[in-house]
Amino acid sequence: MRLKCHRCHYPLKTCICKHVTPVFNRTRVIVLQHPAETKHAKNTVRLLQLALQNVDCYTGKTAEDFAPLAKQLTTDSATTVVLYPVQEAIELTSTHYLQNPLKIDTLIIIDGSWKQAYGIYKRNPWLNQFMFCCLPDDIEGQYDIRKTSVSNGLSSLEAVALGLQSLEGADTSPLYRLFDAFKQQWSLHTEG
Repeated sequence: MRLKCHRCHYPLKTCICKHVTPVFNRTRVIVLQHPAETKHAKNTVRLLQLALQNVDCYTGKTAEDFAPLAKQLTTDSATTVVLYPVQEAIELTSTHYLQNPLKIDTLIIIDGSWKQAYGIYKRNPWLNQFMFCCLPDDIEGQYDIRKTSVSNGLSSLEAVALGLQSLEGADTSPLYRLFDAFKQQWSLHTEG
């Protein structure tokens, strides 16, 4: 049995704690995570949980799995958006927070493969009460250690970093540095 770091939960050989710098995000990030992703070694939500100061992760697939959260968000007066590329989604730009007087309090993302994320979206009609937003189509992901069939597919970390930059002008460079360290650790681990 490999010894794991008590903080980042990676094997001690690939611990990334020294690369974690806190990111103070005003916008609450809520991750709806597919259960299969919790066990995936290349899961970037774990990195978000290490660095972001305002993030919550809920695991499930169906509306029943997320019922307490849905009830809380429905009764909450916060302005919530879902980062998911539906047809009516509003595209977030790098200057969105400067041009938009509507302050977003909560950003929901769905974590999983594209197929898993679509399944969560379809099984959770309660998400439709919120406004949807998406990232520009021309953004290329840098997550080359995990393959996707989607040409502009991003990791959850990249999507959240871009979302926070757009919504509040947050400095998310520590997230990208952590992401780069994670990819480098993974490459060294698989090559060695």
